[in-house]
Amino acid sequence: MALTPPSPALSLTPGVGVPAAPVAAGVRPPRTVAIGGGTGLPVLLRGLRSALFPAAPGARSARGRELLTALVTVADDGGSSGRLRRAYGILAPGDIRNCLVALAENARTAAMFDFRFDGNDGLAGHSLGNLILAALSRLEDRFPAAVERAGQFLDIQGSVLPATGADVRLLAELADGRHVDGESRIAAARGRIRRIRLVPDDVPALPEAQRAIAEAELVVIGPGSLYTSLIPVLLVQGIADQIARSGARVVLVMNLMTEPGETVGMTAADHVRALRRHAPSLPIHEVILETTPISPRVLASYAASGARPVIADLAALRALGCRPVLEHTLAIGDKIRHDPHRLAAAVIRVAGQRPWWASA
Repeated sequence: MALTPPSPALSLTPGVGVPAAPVAAGVRPPRTVAIGGGTGLPVLLRGLRSALFPAAPGARSARGRELLTALVTVADDGGSSGRLRRAYGILAPGDIRNCLVALAENARTAAMFDFRFDGNDGLAGHSLGNLILAALSRLEDRFPAAVERAGQFLDIQGSVLPATGADVRLLAELADGRHVDGESRIAAARGRIRRIRLVPDDVPALPEAQRAIAEAELVVIGPGSLYTSLIPVLLVQGIADQIARSGARVVLVMNLMTEPGETVGMTAADHVRALRRHAPSLPIHEVILETTPISPRVLASYAASGARPVIADLAALRALGCRPVLEHTLAIGDKIRHDPHRLAAAVIRVAGQRPWWASA
C-alpha cells in the first residue's frame, strides 16, 4: 500500500543529520520516558539529548534528569554482557552503557567508555564501559547506583535506569512448540515467537522507574527489537500498569525493517498486537511510521538475510485505536536506520500536539 507524504505539520527536518530544533525558550517540554534497549533506543536518545538540552555542557541539573529517563532492558546474556553476568552476577551492562554514551555531553569521555578491546586475551570483546559498570556495581553494591555514578562520570543529560534491579533472563515459546532459554539464543532459533517470558516472572520495577513513569507526560517505546528489547521492559511487574495509570501519551516508534528470528512477516499492526498480547493494559496512542523510499540496492542486501521493510497497514492500526503518524526519519547511507535528529524531531512534533507542551 502506498503511503501519502507527511502533512506540512509533519515535514522533514531540514538537512541531513542536522540536530532537531531545540525546544523554544519558555516552552516546557514534556517529561519523557523512553523504553527499549539494544541499538535502537540510543539512536532516539542521541536526538532527544540535542533537542531537549541545547545548553552548553556542564548544565546538568535535577530538572534535566527528570526531563528524560531511559528505561532499559537488562536481560541480555550474550557477548561481553553475558560474560560479565556469569563472572560477577551483575545485571547486563551493555544496553545500559549504550544509553549512557548516547546521553553523554563529553564526546571524548563517551568514546573512551565505548572503547572495545580486540585481540585474543581475556579482555577481548569487552568494552571499557561494561568493565567500569561491573567495577562500580561491586563498589556501590547496587547496580542502579553504579549506573548513576557512571552517568555522573559521563556528564549525561537525563537519566538511565535498568527496568528492574533483579537478575532476569528471557524464555521464548515458539509457534512450533520449542522453548528457547536466553536472549542470545532466541534470534538464532529462527522460529516464529508466540510469547516471551521473564525468568523469574515476578520481578518488580525499580521504585525510581515507577516514579519516572508516574510523572511522565510522554512515553516513547522503541525503536528496537520487539521481543528482546521492548517487551522485556514491559513485562517487568508494574511498568505497563503504571504507564496506563500515568495518563501519558504513548508513542510507538515502528522499526524500519523486520528482524530475522524475531519479526519476519510481521506488519506494523502485528507489532502492536504483540505488545498488547504481552502487556494488555498498555495504551498506544500514536505509531510513527517511515515514508522515505529505500534504495532497491540497499533493500536487496537486507533481503538476503531475511529482513524486509515493515508494512504500514494503516487501516489495521486505526482499528486497533492507534493514530498512524507518517514521517521521514530515515538516515542517509547504506544502512537502514533512523536518523537520531529526524526521529527526535518527529517525536517532538507528536508531543507538540498535546496542550501541556506549551504550558509554563
